[in-house]
Amino acid sequence: MKVKVFLQSELLSDIEVVEVESDGGHTALRAACLAKISQQPDEKVFLFVEDEDDEHALEKLAQIDEGLRIHLHRLKSIDVIVYYAGRDVRRSFRPSTTVGRVKKWATHEMGVAASDAAELMLQIKGADNRPDADIHIGTLVKAPEHTLEFDLVPSPRVNG
Repeated sequence: MKVKVFLQSELLSDIEVVEVESDGGHTALRAACLAKISQQPDEKVFLFVEDEDDEHALEKLAQIDEGLRIHLHRLKSIDVIVYYAGRDVRRSFRPSTTVGRVKKWATHEMGVAASDAAELMLQIKGADNRPDADIHIGTLVKAPEHTLEFDLVPSPRVNG
């Protein structure tokens, strides 16, 4: 049975839908994902499951489920720095880590109360870009660059 998988990558301009047999395994999924890339990269590329720290998680799946979210990247990890109130926290994440997960980690590490964290969002340092919580950080970093910096800023407020 064919299932739809959602693919994000530094090598794509938007999220792509990949159709693959649910029992095709990670090799078939990798081939289908590479087919979505218009120009094949010279370097080795890696495939990761969304928000999964285990780089071999995809290989361990018994079957590929409908709606699986994956990421294709030339790097295995991205160094993330988050700045807030004169402080910063640093950690390496897989490229398949969502912006929402990075925010949750950063606010926890900085001791920001959950009620205050709900009023904050991540903004790329030096830009006006505030990526959605479900965006993979790997889409924001093009290899060989391997560092991503965010400011933790107040969410826009609607008055009225």
